[in-house]
This record gives sequence, C-alpha cells and structure tokens, in this order.
Amino acid sequence: MAAAAVASTTGLMGMWNGTKDGREDGFIDWASGQTNVHNPLEVKIEVEDIRTLNPQPNYENNGYGIVKHKSSLTPEQFLAGNDPEGKKYIEDVYFKEVAELVKQITGSDIVVPYVFRIRQNSMKAGEFAANKLSHAALPVAHVDRDAITGEDGVREVLGDVADELIKQGKRYAQVNIWRTIDQPIQKWPLCFINHSGVAGWGYDTHLARVYPTNDPRIAIRGEKKHDSVVKYDPGYKYHYVSRLDLDEALVFSSFDSDVTKVCPHGAFWDDASPDDAPTRRSIEVRCWVFFD
Repeated sequence: MAAAAVASTTGLMGMWNGTKDGREDGFIDWASGQTNVHNPLEVKIEVEDIRTLNPQPNYENNGYGIVKHKSSLTPEQFLAGNDPEGKKYIEDVYFKEVAELVKQITGSDIVVPYVFRIRQNSMKAGEFAANKLSHAALPVAHVDRDAITGEDGVREVLGDVADELIKQGKRYAQVNIWRTIDQPIQKWPLCFINHSGVAGWGYDTHLARVYPTNDPRIAIRGEKKHDSVVKYDPGYKYHYVSRLDLDEALVFSSFDSDVTKVCPHGAFWDDASPDDAPTRRSIEVRCWVFFD
C-alpha cells in the first residue's frame, strides 16, 4: 500500500534581516520606536501539515508536537484574561491544567507555569512588513529565550531551586502550551522550524539578538536582556497543524538547555487562509521544567 501523501501549504515567515548600521546586534527603544533593525526578511516557505506526517513529530523526540487536551475554561473566560479577575482565574485554574498536561508529556515532577499571553491577530499578508509595530511585535521566527536569557529567566522564577538543579547539570526548558481560544485556527497558524538537518545549529550561530529599552513587556514576562530572532538557513524544515481545534494543544520547548530540542517558531502567513477567516485568538502558557 502506498504511503499517504503529506499535505502542505505555502506562505511567508519573517526572519532576521540585519541592521541598518551594520552592527551585529539590534536594538529597539519601545518608547520612541527608534531601532537599527531592518524590517523582517520575508521568507517564502513550504509548510508540512503535522497531521499528515508519519511518524509525527512529538515532544520527546523533536521538542514539539500536538496533543489532545480539552480545557474546562470557556472562550469567554480565556478572553477575560486581560482583566485582573480573569487573569487570576486563568492562573488559578488553567495553570493547574497546564501543569498536569506538561507533567504527563515530559515525565517531570518540576513544572512551574509562570506567565501567559493572549494574542489576537487579524492582519492581512499585505500588512506584513508595512505594519508599524515594533520589530519584536511582528510575526517573526524566534525562540523565547537563549542560553543567557534562559538561565536568567529560570533563576528569576525558581531562585535557589534553579541554582541547585543547574549546578547538578539537570536539563531544563521553557515548555509552552499553545491553543486556540474560540475557533479552529485558519489565519496566522503557528509554524515550527525543524533545524535537525542544520549542522551545528546553536543559539550563538543561528539567532540574532535585539536589545530592548523601555520595554513594557517586563510587567508581563519579567526581565529579559534581549530577544532572539531566527536567522534563515536553507536546511530548515517547516511544520504546522492545520485548523488546530479547541480540544487540541501545541506543546514545544521555546527554550531548552538541550539545544537539539529547542523549537524556533512563529506565526506565518498561510496562503491558503480564506479571505473571511476569523481573527486568530490564541493563548500560550509558559512553564519552567526540570528533567530528571
């Protein structure tokens, strides 16, 4: 019997495009909008649908995958997360659901959800580079943290516990659970970049740093010295999940002390998105995880 065909789509994804002044690192002042960073490089990509891959990528082997998971929260409860009461409800109820899910996936006993982000994206493809938002707010391929900001971040949340486990050489990661809030995703789906075929891929070689000042995100996620933007490599493979539904979630390492498991990612413009596709509404919870 012939193998089932792999479904794919095409689209655009933003990546690092250098600086205007020739410096290696970028900067952005969130208060003034001043930056030395060029608009993102618009990379045309072919993206394979994970649903049709055999075997499918999974968290244990690849650092990313899809899992079945139904939350007890309603779309209205998720969308209320930007208000103080709604935020507390998500942290009290949904964080527990996420912690249990991540424990099941990773086998770890040390799982600490610490922050969530709700995003709503209705941009059209033509607004991709012309959009006047800051570089860091555009749908650009990235990892949430690198070797420097990863260690800083886990120490900020877990303190002495992190210090001791890092001294013991334990693997640790920031594991994200990403889901749709109210409808199957048809616009700006999340793309995973598989770099397993890129020799020597690393935080220092394949990511660019953008240093922020007057950064309003500190109030949400804590301090972070720099953002980490993906540099293009022809060896990348691109994966996504078509029409991610309400009883599903994406799981991935947005930072990992095992660099082979970290998953660069970002929203991409899907050429197959219907003209009347609804606004993409999603919620992502980030957890610190230590592995035995």
